Amino acid sequence: MTVKPLDFTEFPDFAALTRLLREWVAACPELVTLESVGSSWEGRDVWLLTLTNRKTGPDNEKPGFFVEAGIHATEWTGGFAALHLVNRLLLGYGVDERVTRLLDTRTIYVVPRLGPDGYERTRAEGRFIRSTVRPHPADRPGPGLRLCDVDGDGRTLFMRIPDPDGPWKKCERDPRLLVRREPDEAGGEYYRLLREGEIEDYAGDDVVTVADPLEGIDLGQNLPTDWAAAPRTPDNAGPFPGSEPETQAVLHAVVDRKNICGFVTCHTFGALHLRPPLNRSEDFPYADQRVYGVFGEKAEALTGYDVMSFHDLKHDPDLEFRGGQLGWYYHQLGLFAWITEFWNPKRAAGITTRGNSSWLIDPPLDDALKLIEWSDTELGGRGYVDWYPFEHPQLGPVELGGWDKINYWYNPPLDRIEAEVAPHTEWIVFQALSSPLLRIRSIRADEVGEGIYRVHAVVANAGWLPTYVTQKALDRSLVADLTAEIRLPEGSRLVTGDRAVPLGQLEGRSGARSTTTWWGHQPGTPDLTAVEWAVEAPRGTTITVRASHPRAGVAQAEVRLGDEGDSGL
Repeated sequence: MTVKPLDFTEFPDFAALTRLLREWVAACPELVTLESVGSSWEGRDVWLLTLTNRKTGPDNEKPGFFVEAGIHATEWTGGFAALHLVNRLLLGYGVDERVTRLLDTRTIYVVPRLGPDGYERTRAEGRFIRSTVRPHPADRPGPGLRLCDVDGDGRTLFMRIPDPDGPWKKCERDPRLLVRREPDEAGGEYYRLLREGEIEDYAGDDVVTVADPLEGIDLGQNLPTDWAAAPRTPDNAGPFPGSEPETQAVLHAVVDRKNICGFVTCHTFGALHLRPPLNRSEDFPYADQRVYGVFGEKAEALTGYDVMSFHDLKHDPDLEFRGGQLGWYYHQLGLFAWITEFWNPKRAAGITTRGNSSWLIDPPLDDALKLIEWSDTELGGRGYVDWYPFEHPQLGPVELGGWDKINYWYNPPLDRIEAEVAPHTEWIVFQALSSPLLRIRSIRADEVGEGIYRVHAVVANAGWLPTYVTQKALDRSLVADLTAEIRLPEGSRLVTGDRAVPLGQLEGRSGARSTTTWWGHQPGTPDLTAVEWAVEAPRGTTITVRASHPRAGVAQAEVRLGDEGDSGL
């Protein structure tokens, strides 16, 4: 069977996604498997794809890389990024050297849609939901303005209401845009601006409160963290860490796969690659900073996105952020973890600002006008919708319009998605090929007495990263040692040494500087280690040495007693 190409003409619903994944597995059963790692709150499967060449070894005996998408309900483009990666690997195996080497020596794990319920609900109702659809903290809607598509056109925009006390007025350069009213200004035409929706328990007195969202949980905040260190536990974190079935699914999927070395979660929007630290107070080892620098430099070269820490993104640097995906995957699991925020309409409009999130809160007027012009010329006015009258069920005459945030801020137009996500796939391949990788560099057996042989093996880390992956993992004792085991057939016995010998950790090449100068150079072979045993066995017996590390994988070699040379597998 041939691998079905990815269709970028529509966002697939859950049924279409499931069909596509099963078709890929049927086309390449030797390279990809599909399993459900749990069910969502409404009972949909949380699918996990495992990609590796099973002829070269099982997935859990190779270094792994984990990619997840769909944790936030309206960020549909992230799912396309995950699917593009899968499609690229299946189409490229046996054709592209790097892809072939990747699947022969490593394992890629992909969860293309962690929150299927929110995805289905937002696609059907056209309104913003953060993650899951489970009601929390209340089990029914409260009073106030609730987001919904009041006119049934499949999108939620804004409501513009004339009000002499309103804080907004029409922009002189483009009356579709509302700008702030000056502090001393009076006597003009002013407006209030509300999100599109209906008002529960409206008293008809112009007082509009905004209701808390019914679906109040953010699955990213539902991951385990130390909420005791925070001033309070936010409502969007859920009733307790890991309370949600989708969170439980991804937690088990990751912690049950000890071979995972890196993690990327696919979000929108911002055109950003985000890394730790989350807060200025966090410990961030220098060795990890250097690796993040290398990965970040590659990301920027491939995608053109800005690279920054989560802390630097915050508009208020004093704001302490707890939990989240970077907190769990890097600080608690010791993996190199990234958040990719795909797409940014301001880049598409030619706006080249760089920095924290304060631009979103208060963009310059020229930038706001440039974005509307971009919507007019490139989107036919579908991004920023001109105001049109509507008879609201509670407020009476209003105007609907403004930005269609879900379809043009949270997601790019469909015809732009492939170009947006394709470079990111190459970045994933780059990171996954940078993982540690065990090899038996040499093995020999020297006869030291009648029927007694000294078996000597050299184990190497042939990968770029150290076997422990991050300094954070090493400091927190999060990863076990490398172990070498000798396997003897019947008729032989071990004379000296233990069958399984712990060998600590091996460095990779990530500590090397860009040039071989004497300053900062660390001589030696920290990527190699040796182990030996004495065995008693007849000449011609085959002895096997197996080296294993939870993150760096498994390597095996054999030696035939009395033969010259060595062999490795």
